[in-house]
Amino acid sequence: MEDEELAFFENEEFFNTDNKSSDKEKKDISELFEEYKSIIYTVLFYSFGLFVGSYFYKMASTELLDSLLKPESQSIINLFVSNFCIYFSLFLLVVFLGFCLIGYPIINIIPTVIGLVTGIRAAFFFTNYSVKGIGYSLVMLVPYIALFLTVIAFTIKLSTSLSKQLISLTKNTDEHAELSLKPYIKKYLIFALCITITSLLEAGLTNLLFTIVTI
Repeated sequence: MEDEELAFFENEEFFNTDNKSSDKEKKDISELFEEYKSIIYTVLFYSFGLFVGSYFYKMASTELLDSLLKPESQSIINLFVSNFCIYFSLFLLVVFLGFCLIGYPIINIIPTVIGLVTGIRAAFFFTNYSVKGIGYSLVMLVPYIALFLTVIAFTIKLSTSLSKQLISLTKNTDEHAELSLKPYIKKYLIFALCITITSLLEAGLTNLLFTIVTI
């Protein structure tokens, strides 16, 4: 009888251990999602923009639009300046939204716009140049979009955190409560440097591929 009771309690302890382990795994997944929630949203909104952009080109393709999308050979300096102005403008917009109280609810407009433009360009290459256009998209669009989107995703994560901190600060009744901006500014400067490097890499890669691939 004692052996049966002992076995019963051992089995009960075993099941309790399993339940605790399962609860811990659920908690870890929940914490992981919460940590990278803004990055996941960035990817989702970018994917949505990509789909809408490709569909938009198929519905609204015109000679004028094609002339605007057709790439032209340029010097590395011109490509770098053009890329930097566009990328840094979007970066500054994300930073600006981070300092706004209403920034984090609307900040995912940025990856949607990036996806929209990328979808239009990819659809242009595929529609007009078939297999050659697919190859061009893979070597000309995917690398720098991946780099730029990664930087923007982490910038959005930082700006979302800052915006939420500002909202919490306005609701805090403690007069001594304050927000240290130094860590945020430091990270923003690092991301700005990454934007510069991404623009330079894209300019070099595009210029190089124009000597190999012709459209």
